[in-house]
Amino acid sequence: MRRCVALFAKRPEAGKVKTRLQSACSPSEAAHLYRAFLLDTATTVSAVQAEEKVIAYAPTGAEEFLRDLLCEAGSFTYVSQRDGTLGERMQDVIDGALGRGAERVVLLGSDSPDLPAEYINRAFDLLVEHPLVLGPSTDGGYYLIGLQRGARCPMADIAWSTGDVLDQTLAAIGEQSLGLLPVWYDVDTPREAAFLRVHLRAQRLAGTAVGRYSLPALEQMALPSPS
Repeated sequence: MRRCVALFAKRPEAGKVKTRLQSACSPSEAAHLYRAFLLDTATTVSAVQAEEKVIAYAPTGAEEFLRDLLCEAGSFTYVSQRDGTLGERMQDVIDGALGRGAERVVLLGSDSPDLPAEYINRAFDLLVEHPLVLGPSTDGGYYLIGLQRGARCPMADIAWSTGDVLDQTLAAIGEQSLGLLPVWYDVDTPREAAFLRVHLRAQRLAGTAVGRYSLPALEQMALPSPS
């Protein structure tokens, strides 16, 4: 069963990415951190057991920049995100992967730069037995969604960027069988970034090689306490 994993990525432009961090840093610092998140997440995606690894980029025209940025992270297929809501853009990437022959498709963003590759591999394993898989995040959404070919995609009429995304998605899934991954966390706010910094420090002491780009960027930032 051909597998496709797709990472949603934006060009890291000041003032256009990680805007919720800007209460604790400048727009250029937020963009620098987003760049680090992208590099770490792309490195993780490169290690996943999948036949196709996609960078779904925005805006139109960002491909060359992102190819240069991510060339050391791995080899990827680059596809442009369509205009529309997040749900419409996700559906378009899924349809494209299915059209290229994928039987299992997993989508994720760059807000969880220390997400273990094992979770993504586990998502593909769960999709052997379940039409859908979700990785719930602590902010009420999800850090990963995966679908089998033929699954009903629960992405329409979701109130994105709210704490109700996971709950609304579960309601949209209905009676379809669901594979569930462990809870992880997204990083959007200064306090979440502060927790990531401490977590990456701890993982480094524990011998886990993650956050190669994100930890140095975080160490340069003045962040509040995680709590």
